[in-house]
Amino acid sequence: MDAGHLVELVSNITVIVASAVAIAGLSTWKRELKGKRDMELAEDVLGLFYRAEWAIKAIRFPVWDLREGQTREAQADEAPEQKEARDRAYVVFKRMRDNSDTFSELHTLRFRFMARFGRDKAKPFDEVDRILSEMSIAAEELAQLWEEQLKARAITESTKDEIKEFKRVIWSHGTNDEIMSRLRAAVENIENVCRPIINEPSPWLSRPWRKTPIRARPEES
Repeated sequence: MDAGHLVELVSNITVIVASAVAIAGLSTWKRELKGKRDMELAEDVLGLFYRAEWAIKAIRFPVWDLREGQTREAQADEAPEQKEARDRAYVVFKRMRDNSDTFSELHTLRFRFMARFGRDKAKPFDEVDRILSEMSIAAEELAQLWEEQLKARAITESTKDEIKEFKRVIWSHGTNDEIMSRLRAAVENIENVCRPIINEPSPWLSRPWRKTPIRARPEES
């Protein structure tokens, strides 16, 4: 083999090696970029679930100020009993509205989360939606039942039981709180999905643009 052919062969080998290195580097970069995006989405979703958990606890706090309900715009033809009952129930809706940004952000991220990690992993989102829906329905029902109670001054035992059950939905009550048990389970389920993604070792984890991992949810007092 003359010198010209040798130079050409070495040149071709160099091109092949360089191409292989470039392809491997591109594949690694794509994996790292996907890992970074997965981690950031998992952090955002988990952080929002913690915020939603806190917000629902605040909404269901069983002590309320009469002025909270009086921010409702009353209808002109409301009887005193109607106004008092509706103002009472409106406390729940006002608190929901005050925390609506958190719930809206959670709803928006749901679809990205489903696209990235799968529809089956998004069940905790559905549970939070169900809890909020049940709270809204319970508040609406209580507005009617409280109105009946105020008008009649005496109500049947079945109506008392209905009021009691709906109040257990909108207000926290310590032990045997079904709503809080379901909410905790939803947060734990999303933690089981997100935490391994956030904590997964990866070469890009030490890079300067990495976001600081979120802290674990603080233990309840």
